[in-house]
Amino acid sequence: MSRNKRMFNMSASETVMHQMFSQIVAEYHPFADYLGYQESDDKFIIYYQGSNGQQAMVVDTAGNIKADSTLGTARTAGLLAVGVAVLSLFFGGQSDR
Repeated sequence: MSRNKRMFNMSASETVMHQMFSQIVAEYHPFADYLGYQESDDKFIIYYQGSNGQQAMVVDTAGNIKADSTLGTARTAGLLAVGVAVLSLFFGGQSDR
């Protein structure tokens, strides 16, 4: 299935999350391909394919990169923090979740 078709079948919030995380991977790892993300209560795990195989970044809900299997250091992603803040407002306004 093509990437566009998969994006079409996702909710608007999933599409935004994938686009945002794809931009983060492109910024920090320009030669890697974004694969997807996994969500838990207090973090996101962003998966990408780099030259050393599949890698991952752990990002908390404040947008801080807590771990990166390629870098091994913690860094703050300003772009992600802004995106998470916007999404927090979006999700905070929904009473059915």
